[in-house]
Amino acid sequence: MSTAAVAPGPKGVPLLGSLGSWRGNTAEFLLGLQRDYGDVVRMRLGPMTVHQVTGPDAVHQVLVKNHGNYVRGPLYEQFGVVMGKGLLTSDGEFWRGHRRAVQPVFLKNAVLDIIPNVVRATHEMLDEWEVKAQRGEPVDLMAEMLKLTLVTLSRSLFAYDIKPSSRVLKLIVDDVVEVMFRRGTASEMLPSWLPTDRKRKITRIHQVFDKIVADVRGSHARTGEGPLISLMEQAEDPATGQPWTDQQIRDELLTIYLAGHETTAVSLCWTLLSIANHPSVQEELDSEVERVLGGGPPDAENADALAYTQRVVDESLRMHPPIWIFPRAAAGPDTLDGYAIEAGSSVLLSPLVSHHNPRYWDNPLAFDPSRFTPSAVRERPRMAYFPFGAGPRQCVGNSMALLELRTIVAMINQRFKVSMIPGHALRYGSPVISLRPLKDVMVRLTSRERVVWTSPDRAPATGETSAAEALSCPVTGGTGQQA
Repeated sequence: MSTAAVAPGPKGVPLLGSLGSWRGNTAEFLLGLQRDYGDVVRMRLGPMTVHQVTGPDAVHQVLVKNHGNYVRGPLYEQFGVVMGKGLLTSDGEFWRGHRRAVQPVFLKNAVLDIIPNVVRATHEMLDEWEVKAQRGEPVDLMAEMLKLTLVTLSRSLFAYDIKPSSRVLKLIVDDVVEVMFRRGTASEMLPSWLPTDRKRKITRIHQVFDKIVADVRGSHARTGEGPLISLMEQAEDPATGQPWTDQQIRDELLTIYLAGHETTAVSLCWTLLSIANHPSVQEELDSEVERVLGGGPPDAENADALAYTQRVVDESLRMHPPIWIFPRAAAGPDTLDGYAIEAGSSVLLSPLVSHHNPRYWDNPLAFDPSRFTPSAVRERPRMAYFPFGAGPRQCVGNSMALLELRTIVAMINQRFKVSMIPGHALRYGSPVISLRPLKDVMVRLTSRERVVWTSPDRAPATGETSAAEALSCPVTGGTGQQA
C-alpha cells in the first residue's frame, strides 16, 4: 500500500465537486488552485477525481519519465467526435505507427520548405490590409490569423488552396471548438440520437470536412503534389502491412488541419497584441527585422537569425499558451511530488498555470522577452515551460509552428503597426480547447514605408503608402483581466 499523502484541494459541493467553478471561469479557477494549494492539487469534477499537476519535476514525470502510465483518457473523448482516431486522440502502437508515418514532413530541415508558402500567403493578406489601412477600416485580428494559418498549412502540406473555403471554415471551426469541450451541460448527457442543436452542429462539421478531405485527395490524385498527403496515401499499418484505410487518412488529415492551424492563429493573435502594447518590444523588434531582412522577405537563409523575434514569440507562448490544458488519465498508480495518484484518476497539466508560477517566473504577469535569452533558459527548470508538451507526445508540428510564427510576425511588422481599438478589452478563461480571446479582437493598422513585392519571385521596389491613425490600449497578463 502506498504511503504517499493525498494531495490538498478544494472540497467542492456534494455530487458536483468543483464542477461549478470549472465551468464558470476555468483559467481563473486553475490558477487559483495553484496559488491556494500548490503544484499538485486534488479535486472532484462531477464523478471524476482530477489532479492538477504544475511543478516542473512532476510534469516531467507525467510527460517524459513515466509517460507510458499516462494515456489520453476520458477528457479526450469529445475530440474524437470530430477528429476520429488520429494522432491527437490515439495511444499505443496505433499512435506510434501514425506518428512515424507523418514525422518526416515535420523534421526541422524539412519544414524550411514551407517558407515560400508562408511568405506568399502573408503577402496576399497584407495587400488586403493595405486597402483597409488606407480607408481606416478596423480588422478582426483573430479571424484574419485563422484564415492565414489555414491557407499556409493547406498549401504547404497538401498542395491544396483552401482559401476559397476559408470563410465558411471559420464558422465551422468555431463550432468544432464548442462541441469538443465538455461543459457538463444537460444537452451533453442526452442520447446521441436526439436531434439537439449540438448534434446538428456535429453533422454539419462532418459534411463540410468530408468534402474538403475528398477535394484534397482528389487534387493529390491528379497532381501527385503535397508532401503530407503523399505520406498518408503511401502509409501502411505496421501491424497488418495494409495501406491506411480511407477512414484513417480522413482522421489524420482532419487532425492536422484542425490542430495545425487554429493553435498557430491563436499564438499569432496574442503575439501581435503583446508587441502592439509594449513600445520597447516594438522598437527592438523593428531594429532586428530591418537588420536581418533589410526590407526583403524572410527565407531559409535568414529565418533563424530572427533571434529576438523568436524570444518575443516564446514569451507570448508563455503568457498565452494556445493549448493550455493537457488532460491525461493514470493507467496505474504513481506518486508525483510526494502525493498519491491513483489508477483511473485524471491528471491535468496546464502550461498556462505552470507558466505563471511565481516560483519559477519573476513578475509572471509582465511581458518580458528577455526571459528567453540563452542564459535565462539555462537557469530555469526545463519543464517550467512546455507550450508544445514534451516527451514522445510533444507536438509533432512544433518546429513548423515556431518557424511560421516568427516569419509572419516579422512580415507583418515590416509593413504595419497594429494597435487595439480602445474599449476592446481582452479576456480569456472560457473553457474551450485553445486560449482564444473571448470576443472579436478589432485592431487598426498603420502602414509603414515598406518594400512592395508584386510577386514572391520578383525583385522588390521601395514604396510608401498613407497611414491610418494608430490607436492603442494597454494589454496586461492575468486571468479574467485584460490580457
